[in-house]
This record gives sequence, C-alpha cells and structure tokens, in this order.
Amino acid sequence: MDPHTQQRLRAAEEAADRLVEVCRKGGPLHAHSPREVAQVSRTAKWLLNAIAALRRRLEEPSDQAG
Repeated sequence: MDPHTQQRLRAAEEAADRLVEVCRKGGPLHAHSPREVAQVSRTAKWLLNAIAALRRRLEEPSDQAG
C-alpha cells in the first residue's frame, strides 16, 4: 500500500475514532440528541470496521504468479 493511501486511511480512522468518542453514551453530544448521536456512533464504528477490512485487503501480498 502506498504511503499516500496509508495516510488517508489513518486520517479517516482518527476522525471516526473521534466521532465514536464524542458520541458515546454519556458523552458531550449524547444529551442533546441521543437517537441521532447513537446513529452517528454506529455509523462511525461501521466505518472503522470497513477501513480495517480494506487495510487488511490492501496489505495482502498480491498473487502475481503466472
């Protein structure tokens, strides 16, 4: 994986991590709008899982035998 892609994925991970943190139950945003904040938290966690899966896939050695 090239460094530019790694940097972008890391930035997306950090942003999603921050969303999960501020949207946690009892967090600074939760009291204002619990339902919407919970949806943002779920979506950010989904994004973190998707980024992890993409990272694993991109880091796999390419099978270029042939």
